[in-house]
Amino acid sequence: MKHGTYHALADLCGPHLAQAMPDPLAPRPEVMPDSACAVYIAEDARGAVCYVGSVCRPDDGQGLANHIGEYLAELPMTDKWARVYALPLRGATPEPEVRRIGGDIAGWLLPYDRERWRQVS
Repeated sequence: MKHGTYHALADLCGPHLAQAMPDPLAPRPEVMPDSACAVYIAEDARGAVCYVGSVCRPDDGQGLANHIGEYLAELPMTDKWARVYALPLRGATPEPEVRRIGGDIAGWLLPYDRERWRQVS
């Protein structure tokens, strides 16, 4: 993803964005930022967006990392994830707002895995 694209998506987060992180992360929980609420974008090895997800766990400062770890452990569809872009949101962001932002970003990017995935754990 180009940095310009990332920053345009970050603008969709408005005042809820905790910090911009335009560089890709390996799809591993230990490299995810500490964030209770976030939207994340998974790309495959070709750079195509395969999934846009969100997490809101106000009582879990590592909600994003834990969520990603659960998906990686339990859902084979994550095997194609080559990199993840994170949009960490402020921990006080209401869950409906987190989901709205995730939907707006998915609407922009049109990931090829568009179905809502089941919740894990």
